[in-house]
Amino acid sequence: MNSQPAYGFLSRLAPRLRPHRAALALASVLILVGTAIGLAFPLLVRELLDAAFLAEDRGLLDRVALLLVGLFFVQAVVNFGQSYLTASVSERVVARLRTDLFGHLVTQPPGFFERRRVGELSSRVASDAGLIQGILRFGVPELVRQGLFLVGAVVLVTVTHPRLTVVTLVAIPPTVAAAWILGRKVRGISTGIQDRLAAAVSRAEQVFTQITTVQSFTREEWERRAFAEEIEATRDEGLRRAVARALLTGIVTFTAFGAIALVLWEGGRLVLEGALTPGTLVAFLLYAVTIAGAVTSLAGFWSNFQEASGAARRIFDLLDHRIELKEPDRPGHLPKPPRGLVSYEGVRFRYGEGLPEVLHGIDLELLPGETVALVGASGAGKSTLAGLLPRFYNVTGGRVTVDGVDVRDVRLAELRQAIGVVPQEPMLFAGSVWENLRYGREDAGDGEVRSAARAAHAHEFIAKFPEGYDQEIGERGVTLSAGQRQRVAIARVMLKAPAILILDEASSALDAESERLVQDALDRLMEGRTTLVIAHRLSTILRADRILVLDQGEIVAEGKHHRLLEESDLYARLYRRQFEEAMASAGEGAGAAALARGMSGTGS
Repeated sequence: MNSQPAYGFLSRLAPRLRPHRAALALASVLILVGTAIGLAFPLLVRELLDAAFLAEDRGLLDRVALLLVGLFFVQAVVNFGQSYLTASVSERVVARLRTDLFGHLVTQPPGFFERRRVGELSSRVASDAGLIQGILRFGVPELVRQGLFLVGAVVLVTVTHPRLTVVTLVAIPPTVAAAWILGRKVRGISTGIQDRLAAAVSRAEQVFTQITTVQSFTREEWERRAFAEEIEATRDEGLRRAVARALLTGIVTFTAFGAIALVLWEGGRLVLEGALTPGTLVAFLLYAVTIAGAVTSLAGFWSNFQEASGAARRIFDLLDHRIELKEPDRPGHLPKPPRGLVSYEGVRFRYGEGLPEVLHGIDLELLPGETVALVGASGAGKSTLAGLLPRFYNVTGGRVTVDGVDVRDVRLAELRQAIGVVPQEPMLFAGSVWENLRYGREDAGDGEVRSAARAAHAHEFIAKFPEGYDQEIGERGVTLSAGQRQRVAIARVMLKAPAILILDEASSALDAESERLVQDALDRLMEGRTTLVIAHRLSTILRADRILVLDQGEIVAEGKHHRLLEESDLYARLYRRQFEEAMASAGEGAGAAALARGMSGTGS
């Protein structure tokens, strides 16, 4: 798209403009009417002045003056109608464009967002789309209007006095050349400005969402300086753009109004010679001003088109980015309800071309209702293995099946409806408790929501809020404790009622009471469901039906706890590390004794 002309993005907008053909056609007619009135104005002024100074006809003078007032009223009505129609169309088209862009982005897999800054994507949806809206609302109508004014005025001055026409048109060639050269420069600078601004917005968004981390490390001043550097770089680019625009304005103004001065000089000589009436000279002068104004406006609009072209390129680049996880052409279906039989068959995976393989030929079967715990050092492939089941990524070798159906052959919505995910750090949304819980199932009744909250031990603390379930919990659930966020997330998945669960247990330290409540809520959630757990807690490891030990993308050991302690040195080391950490947090007494019994292998 980089090689396309500045106005090329309009062709990409055409499908979105097509439903508004009637409004655009009416707006075009109104622009024509308004332009015709504007072009008729100098002719009426000529008649008015000649009537006053040459014919000395008072009646004609009055009639021409009244006709001018009537035309101005009609033009006001026409301008109102055209302005409303173009504003209405631009609002609708850009709203649809933003909706399409958001809808396209939200279907991209997690890996897409891992490679891009969220603030940059937000800038595309907001700022870049806003530039396109401005062009549709003001730029295109004015481009058409001023183009008509230019053509119409040139024709009329040629008819009025060909000799003066040549003098009037001397401004056009240098103006067009300046607009072409400087307009392209503005386009490049504007693209850089939007990219730098997106980087600054992305940094600000990261700081705002991680403000506790920033303040705990006393990095406020460092972040302020880093943000200021981004903004100052944006400012410097903006000043460069201002210089280019100001230079264009200066050149256009000088050439256009220089031409008007020449018209005045030459026209005055013709009046003195008796070859031109004063009214005709004034009419010609008004046409010259119209031509100069049209040329000036068109040059300015050209730079705006260049800027909007850069914004449109970024938006359509995102819209053209292929959906990395395609829906199947002929989708299969899971049983109703799903049984929860999960199989990994020779699964291999890498995050991108040229990157090392993360999983190497994984074979694994989870029986309906079985709980399987994944343990391993960081980077062993636990989260990757779990993420392939709801098809957050596509396998690069082998296949993953649910109830015998390859997950790539099932529509994503149907597949993911059968799978519930409780992440390590539950993400809640700014809004009420009701809204966050109903994210699990939009049509859940109040009673169902409360039942899920009770089962997850969330109702107790929700009921204590001043506004109960209507309580706003802030962005990312910041007003809740870690344990409360986990219980709300568990209740949300309970409402969804999936056949298969993926649990990435939170490794953040919870107090003993919160951990007990969360574990009890998880036990209720897991009951009767196939569960794949990325295990952090010793208690979960001990409760699992099977434990898989992953190392460098391979399953190196499998079995029950006591057997693995005896047969797998890696598992014993991992378990011992967990045990020592748990001992340190549990202290002496009954808790430590229970853990010691687990270490001895009796807690299988």
